[in-house]
Amino acid sequence: MPPTQRQRRQAAESDEDEDVHQRPDSPADDGNSEVDHMHGVERGETSQLIKKLVRYALACEYSRTPIRRDGIKERVLGIHGREFKKVFAGAQKQLRATFGMEMVELPIKDRNLLTVEQKRKATKSQSQKEPTSNSYMLVSVLPEHLRVPDIIVPSKVQSADGEAAYIGVYTMLIAIITLSGGELSDPRLRRYLTRLNAAENMPSSNPNNENAPSEKTELVLQRMIKQGYLVRVADNRNAGDDDAITWHVGPRGKMEVDNEAIAAVVREVYGGGRSNEDLERKLQASLKVKERKPPKSAAAGRASATIQEDEEEEDAEENDEPEPGSSTRRGRRG
Repeated sequence: MPPTQRQRRQAAESDEDEDVHQRPDSPADDGNSEVDHMHGVERGETSQLIKKLVRYALACEYSRTPIRRDGIKERVLGIHGREFKKVFAGAQKQLRATFGMEMVELPIKDRNLLTVEQKRKATKSQSQKEPTSNSYMLVSVLPEHLRVPDIIVPSKVQSADGEAAYIGVYTMLIAIITLSGGELSDPRLRRYLTRLNAAENMPSSNPNNENAPSEKTELVLQRMIKQGYLVRVADNRNAGDDDAITWHVGPRGKMEVDNEAIAAVVREVYGGGRSNEDLERKLQASLKVKERKPPKSAAAGRASATIQEDEEEEDAEENDEPEPGSSTRRGRRG
């Protein structure tokens, strides 16, 4: 072998030996750095799962679909099912900070409203733990003074008029059922719908559409059932009897239209035709809501302000002329 090639080969071997001796001291191969790298990937995955859950919750609320725990595991967590608590807590934090909302658990369905088959399944799955619905919905956490239409606008809908009509109808039906003791027979519901001029048709999602300004009442009622505003129970033992079908308030209806909202509807509808004190007393007895003092009328407010101004002027005159102030005051009142 020529001397030049031998020298090149020896130089290359010496460089390789130096690299071998230096590799253990290199920070890139440190065991701790590998663990940190793995932890970094885990944190990144958790962050992505949190964002995915936030998007899933917003999509469910947009369609008024319950955010089910099984759906979260299937569509969000996948193989990371054990990370439910961590991801759920992170999503709650992000929802509150960014959107002013949070997920709250829906109430469990009343056992009396379950069918025989559903009761059997519930009995088999019953455990020592307190029963839960494992379903959630989004609610606002904004302060009360910020919950106004100018700030909390409806979601993107086909028509604001259609959305307002739909909210008004199911709010009225929930109020009627609640004030009827929590249960309403089908014939009575139909009579109330007739009074509301909604026995056959109701406004559609887009009443401004000339081709379909309304839709069948039955379709709207089925939508309310599907979205959890109402529950329709049929007693198979009395098949063929109209009274065998009863209507109740669903889980979403209980959360979205609580007793305070029902009281506000009653005040709006009946407040002008009855004594306010009498109405508040009846609302307190029926709904156990907070007692609200009847507001003063505008005329009464102006009269009170005028009297207060007169009294302040009289006090000022008394201070300026102490002795004749008394007679002047009596003369003005006279």
